[in-house]
Amino acid sequence: MEILFWVLGATVLILVVKYGLLKRQVRSLACQVQDSLCRNSEKMLDISLIDKDVERLATLLNQHRARQRQAVVTAQRHEVSLKESVANLSHDLRTPLTVILGHIQLLCSSELSEEQRRRVDLILSRTEKMKDLVNTFYELSLLDTEQIIPRKEKVNLSNMVMNLLAENAPILERRGIFPEVCLPDCSVFLLSDCGMVERVLQNLFVNAVRYSSGNIKISVCQTKKDQGIFCIENPVRDISKLDIDRLFERFYTGDSSTHEEGTGLGLAVVKILVEKLGGEIMAKIHEERLSIKVFFNE
Repeated sequence: MEILFWVLGATVLILVVKYGLLKRQVRSLACQVQDSLCRNSEKMLDISLIDKDVERLATLLNQHRARQRQAVVTAQRHEVSLKESVANLSHDLRTPLTVILGHIQLLCSSELSEEQRRRVDLILSRTEKMKDLVNTFYELSLLDTEQIIPRKEKVNLSNMVMNLLAENAPILERRGIFPEVCLPDCSVFLLSDCGMVERVLQNLFVNAVRYSSGNIKISVCQTKKDQGIFCIENPVRDISKLDIDRLFERFYTGDSSTHEEGTGLGLAVVKILVEKLGGEIMAKIHEERLSIKVFFNE
């Protein structure tokens, strides 16, 4: 009887020790996985374990992570290849489109009947839209592949806004839009890339004019930390159809009934450009007006 007691005691002790070691190994695996997730590390799990079943589990987890890593690498390669293909295709399409536009413009200057002129004008407008779309795709593909690096220089944001309004005066007049412009007494200067800032302002202006149901408001100011702020507001035709959280997504146009006017790429390009310039962009809706604000950092 005493021997049986000692055997049972020893068995229980062995089971307790084994259970404690097993818990320790499982806890170690859990800590490794958590640490890998927090640090986004690609380090494999330690499989120098005592329990064979736990060691097999760690091996299977490592194999799964290796396959995931390979899948990510493959997806990234495909994405880069797709972006390069889009860039090359867009670049190749620009030349023939330019030639087509040239010949159409020559047709416009020739003697045409009323019906012929109507058809040529329609072809011209569609071809110009196609060229704009191809140029936007080309620009977007370059931005995605990070081939554009900002060249910082002193930029007069106030003058840039005034030039933008002057250049687009015919569009404003045709649409019956009277912009309200608020500029500070002193010019607002930035240390930024002139071309990229111009592209940001132009895209925001075109978007506001295209989807506005009334007059737009443009304001410029500068913070004490020399941070330039550009803000453009416009009333929205149907506020219920606008998803503010998707505003900067590619191909999002807000209202599917107006997709003929825009491609949904302009604001996506703006967001990428602003981020490349080290700035921030935000949008909000207040009293049925859409407000987009850009913070240009030094």
